[in-house]
Amino acid sequence: MKQQVLIVDDEPELLLSIGSGFEKNARFQMTTAHNGREALDILSKKPMDLVVTDLRMPVMDGVELLAAMTESYPKVPNIVMTAFGTLVMEQQLKKAGTMEVLEKPFDIDALEQAINKALDLHEHRNDGLAGISLANFLQIVAMEQKTAALKVAHPNGKTGHLFFAAGKLINATYDYIVGEEAVFEMLTWENIRLSMTKLSPPLPDPKIKSELMSLLLEAAHRKDTSIEEKPLDLVKQEFIRIQQQQKKKQPQQKTPPPTGEKKMAGIKDLLKEMAGEMDGVLAIQVTGMDGITIALHNPTGTDVEAFSAKFAMVMKLVEKSIDSLKGMGDFEENLVQSQNAWILTRFITPQYYVGIAVSRDGTLGNVRLVAQRYIDQLRKTL
Repeated sequence: MKQQVLIVDDEPELLLSIGSGFEKNARFQMTTAHNGREALDILSKKPMDLVVTDLRMPVMDGVELLAAMTESYPKVPNIVMTAFGTLVMEQQLKKAGTMEVLEKPFDIDALEQAINKALDLHEHRNDGLAGISLANFLQIVAMEQKTAALKVAHPNGKTGHLFFAAGKLINATYDYIVGEEAVFEMLTWENIRLSMTKLSPPLPDPKIKSELMSLLLEAAHRKDTSIEEKPLDLVKQEFIRIQQQQKKKQPQQKTPPPTGEKKMAGIKDLLKEMAGEMDGVLAIQVTGMDGITIALHNPTGTDVEAFSAKFAMVMKLVEKSIDSLKGMGDFEENLVQSQNAWILTRFITPQYYVGIAVSRDGTLGNVRLVAQRYIDQLRKTL
């Protein structure tokens, strides 16, 4: 049975792009929601193995969704995707249990890898010991005078290690932290899983001088005196700060339009010029490799809703295929022929491509020449 993944984002184009990318995925089935409230409604009706959510959304944002999940669905892991992330936000999200923070725009392959990794961890959530505090378990190991290595697994996938020699804690490691500070860090983790293996010579170099009980008392003292706010509260504060910062940067007057609007208008004008010089154009658009169309000229009203997402995936697949063939050079252009039309796609930059749908009654050679002539102008506008 396929595992269930809920993707939460308010951009229909991105959801369409992700859905196209995972269309033939054999491992998991994707369900979508456009905001946190929709996501909670789905979670109340259908069990999910993983939630992947954006942060900035209407109705209920991603931070509010994560807070609600902490209360009602604490065992469902999550991945966050955002275009407004900061180092502080990423650190606090991971402290709150988020397994991965993906920065938009991202490659579909990167998202798939993150999802598979999260599902792997979720599948093995019953491995090892659970339901016992690390402090209590360390005391048991010490009393039994074990020579052993303990692996401590946090719900978000991070792991630390503690090393005992004849019941004495001699070393600890977590990420780049070694010794007593690594012990203090792991003692703050909740809902951990523990596993223990016999430690054979050579033993790790001893980095810890203090007795175990002294370390446990110091960790308890640090916890009692800490006034640190909850991670998701800090994420919310950082999220609000970024939004306020962006508002300050926005121009106060409606005219002239913001640079982004000018750019989009300039691209649309170029597309209209291109279409005017081409024979049989049905639609022409500039699309990002994330599947989101930034400019479209559609003189015939052709249904191009799925074009953006589908052909972003096609461009990635063809580019990878060309890269794997030595001596072929860089991928420049892709041509698809159907019964009634040609579809020409060509890179403008590594992040954007122009897609042109042309009637079979048109002149393909003319279209290709005009497209080539305008590529530099489109690149400068972008």
